[in-house]
Amino acid sequence: MANKKKQATPGTAQFNKLISELPEKREKIKAQVQFRHDLLESQKRVNYQNEFDRLQGAKKLPGLDAKTKFQMKELQKKARQSLNGEPSHRIYSTKF
Repeated sequence: MANKKKQATPGTAQFNKLISELPEKREKIKAQVQFRHDLLESQKRVNYQNEFDRLQGAKKLPGLDAKTKFQMKELQKKARQSLNGEPSHRIYSTKF
């Protein structure tokens, strides 16, 4: 015995109810997708900040200075491109 879903036929009360609920369902899905996007952007931003902090410590080694500064500038650029960057972290400043 195969399970068959009951389908609402057009014009019935059940069908009209399902159609009227579609915009609300779309808004919920849109909100969930936006939340996930914001969460991932925030996670990327924190990763950029952590890598920046690690390079800040590595910059004190004389052999890594030029490469480290370049990587730090790249991280700054990526962090600025990221959504809703919080300028409180030193990655957003022009000096490092």
